[in-house]
Amino acid sequence: MKYMVICDTDPADVLRQAKEFFAAHSRMTVAGESDTAVHFVGDGNAHIHAEREYSHTHVHAETDRVAGLDVTDLTKRFLYTLGHV
Repeated sequence: MKYMVICDTDPADVLRQAKEFFAAHSRMTVAGESDTAVHFVGDGNAHIHAEREYSHTHVHAETDRVAGLDVTDLTKRFLYTLGHV
C-alpha cells in the first residue's frame, strides 16, 4: 500500500519520529536509512521517505501488505501523528 501526507515537520524530524514510533509500537527494526528515508523490516516491510518541497514536507510511505494487516495499520497510525497541512 502507498500513502502520502503533507506536513510542516522537518524531514529529519519525520524520520526520527518514525524510528521512535516503530520502536515503541512494534518489533520492526531499521533495515536501512539515508538522509531522506528509513526502511523497517519485521512482520512485513515499511518504507518512509520525507522530502522538503517548497515550504512543506512530503512524506511518502509504502508497505508490502494490504490495509488491515499490522504493518500497514502501524504505518497509517504513524502518518496520523504528523501535523497535516
